[in-house]
Amino acid sequence: MSKTFLEVFPTLKVEQGLISLLEKAEVTKVSANHDKSHVRIYLHAERLIEKKQIWYLEDQIEKQLFPTKDVTIKIIESFQLSGQYNAQTLMQVYKERIMEELNAYSVLEYNLLRTATMDFETPSKMNLTLDDTIIAKTRGQEIIEFLEKVVCERCGMDLAIHVEYRTPQESKYRKNAEEQIRQEVQAIVARTSIGKRGDEQEAQEDGLLLAEKTVGGSSEDKAVAKEKQLKSAAKTAEPAKPKQNTFEKKGEFRKKYEPGSKKSDNPDVLYGRDFEEESLDIEKIDGPIGEVVIRGKVLTLDTREIRNEKTIIIFSMTDFTDTIVLKVFAKNEDVPALTGGLKPGSFIKVKGVATIDKFDSDLTIGSIVGIKKIPDFTTVRMDKSPEKRVELHCHTKMSDMDGVSDASDIIARARKWGHKAIAITDHGDVQAFPEANHAIKGPDDIKIIYGVEAYIVDDLKGIVTDSKGQSLDDSFVVFDIETTGFSPEVNKIIEIGAVKVENGKIVDRFSAFVNPEVPIPFRIEELTHISDDMVVDAPTIDVVLPQFLEFCEGCIMVAHNADFDMSFIKKNAHDLGTEFAPTYIDTVALARFLLPALNRFKLDTVAKAVGVTLDNHHRAVDDAACTAEIFVKFLPMLRERGLEDLNQVNAVGTSSVENIMKMPTYHAIILATCDQGRTNLYNLVSMSHVTYFHRRPRIPKSEFIKYRDGLLLGSACEAGELYRA
Repeated sequence: MSKTFLEVFPTLKVEQGLISLLEKAEVTKVSANHDKSHVRIYLHAERLIEKKQIWYLEDQIEKQLFPTKDVTIKIIESFQLSGQYNAQTLMQVYKERIMEELNAYSVLEYNLLRTATMDFETPSKMNLTLDDTIIAKTRGQEIIEFLEKVVCERCGMDLAIHVEYRTPQESKYRKNAEEQIRQEVQAIVARTSIGKRGDEQEAQEDGLLLAEKTVGGSSEDKAVAKEKQLKSAAKTAEPAKPKQNTFEKKGEFRKKYEPGSKKSDNPDVLYGRDFEEESLDIEKIDGPIGEVVIRGKVLTLDTREIRNEKTIIIFSMTDFTDTIVLKVFAKNEDVPALTGGLKPGSFIKVKGVATIDKFDSDLTIGSIVGIKKIPDFTTVRMDKSPEKRVELHCHTKMSDMDGVSDASDIIARARKWGHKAIAITDHGDVQAFPEANHAIKGPDDIKIIYGVEAYIVDDLKGIVTDSKGQSLDDSFVVFDIETTGFSPEVNKIIEIGAVKVENGKIVDRFSAFVNPEVPIPFRIEELTHISDDMVVDAPTIDVVLPQFLEFCEGCIMVAHNADFDMSFIKKNAHDLGTEFAPTYIDTVALARFLLPALNRFKLDTVAKAVGVTLDNHHRAVDDAACTAEIFVKFLPMLRERGLEDLNQVNAVGTSSVENIMKMPTYHAIILATCDQGRTNLYNLVSMSHVTYFHRRPRIPKSEFIKYRDGLLLGSACEAGELYRA
């Protein structure tokens, strides 16, 4: 008999967002192998649970329920989805998650599917087009099997896949492949023993030869192999040494590897003896696991002299997976040579025993038998594109809680990458400009574009949109919609609710579900309590919208945060070929004008302020009815101020400084194109901090228009196009 997941694992603590999903998920079966080292949990649910959430559950079960045992948990999930789903809609809403899962399974197959095109002839028949390559033809069947497993086995849907092949197009990356290989080889040469030769010309020739011979496998692997080959040849050339008896060997070993002495013939060895073992990531050392070899960068170095003419050398190192502290007990006479090679920033390799320090109880590497210098194994990121970018959205450490780098460091990196210009656009301030200006080395150096990521307030938008001077005694339709998301371009309407107001009274109602023809996301279902089952039999928008527009005919429209609701109505009306340009009122803007004492203007906050109850918040017809009652109370408040038509309402509703401080802000990039523009930018930034500051420095749109000479304004994503224009 199946039980819910939370009944089977009542003590398991998981992220809050998962609890609602798991409340209705059932565990149908639990099985384990003979020694209980592998446990399989069969999970069945009616809502999609993402694969990364499944992996998270597996990890938490292992950590929380089996902390002292080596147990592997595997969850086998299956879904019984609503009628809104078929193979086509599943791929539309779940494709990114499917790609993430495939990437974890096989990076090669992930890249094949990422560059492929998927077209559906019918909801259950897919045409999959892959690049015509040997890899695609050999791995194509595995991709098909993976998709069938996810769609058919896991989600219980029909899917037939027809594979076609196309001639691959040459990408800019392939065109630049030769140049990239040369750059990589040069970096390898600089990090390996080839780069240590005194003859720079010989190193360059070896690097080019290495690039030409690199076929299958990375250039770095070839370079390392060549270095090993050279070492092997050197060892072979050494004359054979006479054999020694066992006692002589032991005595020599003690003499040669006496702690604190550097006796190795390898000049790179700083301490102890030479070694060649492969290194282990520091993050994988989770306890006293015995002898290990690690490599990394020295971060800190400290020395403490103790008795018996010895010194403790304490240093920390990182391999960029984790950091560890090591201690070496050295003779005082050996300290200068050892500390000289352990300077912060140097790269070393250490062989010793992973243990717990008995003094401070920290994990450390003790009984160190060897420390030697190694080349920098990190790679420096470079811009390898022949056509260099110009970054027009960049934050320095002057952007609070966002940027962490100095302006001079950012400019130096852009210069090193060959960039011709870079913009400095901190959040709401221009404090990095002096440092950026001083980072310029001359007239031919990189160009600095001065800008700011501003908090723009649209203070020019009136309470009423497209006012035609209508009277406050006219008829109004107060409406609200529920949607599958926030974008009218990609999301769908799932419910429309409206009430008609005449002579200050509610006289009629309109309420309808809309079938979005796509599944409703779980977060929307939690918010609105509208499920797929409630809309699957409802009419689609092409049926409901004409009925709604007929209900609104001849009326002024009203909504709370009206631009959002109206954007969906206008988009769908346009798609149906219907002209729709109504006059509409935003009760949020109206509340700012009539209730200036409020700090927030959400529907429930405004309703409470005017004494209106709000039941079933985030259901369209209930929100519309609540907004209508609020609007009915606003009408006499407007008349008390001597206002009789919408033009008068717009005139007095012009934003004051107090209103601007409460209005929503929008991020936008402002770039200065000349000295006058930079002066105007300073004026705007000063004004935003001195006059309009409330939680953040605000720039009203009206002020920007006054000072717009020499300035460009646009969203962060549009900044590049703005500057090029």
